[in-house]
Parts: sequence; C-alpha cells; structure tokens
Amino acid sequence: MKPIDPTTAAQILADVSLNLIRRGADGSLILSMDHWRLGSLTDEAITLIPEPPAPPETAPLVFLLHELESITWDRLAKQQTRSQVRFRLKNGDLHTFSGRLPDPQE
Repeated sequence: MKPIDPTTAAQILADVSLNLIRRGADGSLILSMDHWRLGSLTDEAITLIPEPPAPPETAPLVFLLHELESITWDRLAKQQTRSQVRFRLKNGDLHTFSGRLPDPQE
C-alpha cells in the first residue's frame, strides 16, 4: 500500500466509476451495489457521489479530512488494470473504492 494525500486521491479517482466495500470497525462488511464517482475535494472534505441508477435517496459519502487516519493506493499482485484507494477513518472504519485507476504520480 502506498500512502497518498487527498489531492492525489482526487486525481486518481477523477472520472472513474468505482465499486465500494465498507468494513466497519465493528467487523461488519458491506459491498455496495451502487457505483460511485468523485464529487469534489475541498480543504475540509472529499466527497464521492452515487451514480445512476442508484436510488435518489442514496446520500453522497463525505469524508472529512480531519477524521481520516490515512488514504492509501494499491494494486493487488494479480491485477493489471484494477487498483484500490482506501480511506481509513480514525474511528476504525475502512472504505475501499476500486476500479480502473491510474497509478499515483511519483
């Protein structure tokens, strides 16, 4: 896993349809049936929005930067085109977004 900053995460996630797996600090595991896309990056938060055909009541995911423990990028050994960006929150929750993501710039 490679640590990345919010700006790099936003660059990597831009214009890519993403899958989402949420692992709660309590051990819960949820695979989102919706696809996600980068909404915005501000000085306070990074926001991901659900793509249609997600139900209209599906709320965006807003990650407040001060609540993040880390953001990392990685590509699994057997994957050639898909990689992952992980948002680890200070409360122990982990959100993993995967898709055809570019490598972070060195």
